[in-house]
Amino acid sequence: MLQHRRREGPMDKWAAMEGHRRNVKTKGIGYRCWKARYGYLFLVPVFLIMGIFKYYPAATAVVMSLFEWNGFNYREFIGLGNFISMWSDDTFVASLRNVAIFAAADIVKTLTVPLLAAELVYWVSSRKAKETYKFIFVLPMVVPTMVIILMWKWIYNPTFGALNLALNALGGHSNHAWLGSADTALISIIGVGFPWIGGIAFLIYLGGLQAIPDELHEAARIDGAGVWNRFLRIDLPLIAGQMKVLIILSLIQSMNSFENVLVLTNGGPGNYTMVPALHLYQQGITYNRMGYASAIGVIMFALIFVLTVISYQFKKEGKRHA
Repeated sequence: MLQHRRREGPMDKWAAMEGHRRNVKTKGIGYRCWKARYGYLFLVPVFLIMGIFKYYPAATAVVMSLFEWNGFNYREFIGLGNFISMWSDDTFVASLRNVAIFAAADIVKTLTVPLLAAELVYWVSSRKAKETYKFIFVLPMVVPTMVIILMWKWIYNPTFGALNLALNALGGHSNHAWLGSADTALISIIGVGFPWIGGIAFLIYLGGLQAIPDELHEAARIDGAGVWNRFLRIDLPLIAGQMKVLIILSLIQSMNSFENVLVLTNGGPGNYTMVPALHLYQQGITYNRMGYASAIGVIMFALIFVLTVISYQFKKEGKRHA
């Protein structure tokens, strides 16, 4: 006799799925790792490279910061001696002051011109014109940083630089050494890249603006809100997250300032443009004070880490109250 099979109902399917889930859980994390073993194998070279070229040198720098070390055969343990003498080093103190000025200037630049450019491009009605402006503003990203720095070094040249030539063409008689004067060297480095439109900040702002629903702007327009009110009440609050991320990136980039100062002024005149990364380089490479240079690197890492944590907590508080 034929036996009739009972049709499976929803409860049977649920029980089967639940049994399968429990079966997977009982197999444990070891089984899941074994199944993903080939994926982990592909990660091994990445971890090896990072360990050899990042984590091992970083750990070595922390250890060597406790020694007086010339980078070769001489090494003497001095504990916190490098860190103590660092704060009586006028050059290091001046470098901290300068990098704080650079950081403040970078934050102001990041929060103003790229945001204005993104707003203007966002409100362009023609799609073709919008894409053209985006291409123009993003183009500087593909130019090597060193090329831009060298171009600005030529602009600031006192003899045949474009800046003095332009001032002379306007009726002045300028042969000012913009990078060689204590009064203008720092501000000249800050001015590199003017008008500071192109780059990642512009793209992040534009992406944030494009994520805003059109209905919000339309409702504000119907209510009679002008461009300025729409910017303050809609755009600015909704891209606050992007702004905070860019502040963190600006702080990190400013603390790591090195190649621009090295090429333009080498920290001079005097110590008016010295920054911690360049001071580290000079102490370690030029004067063979590798232990002291390692201590500067540890302090720089600690400062960047603390600033990043503070900025991240500030961002979380902003989200909580939003």
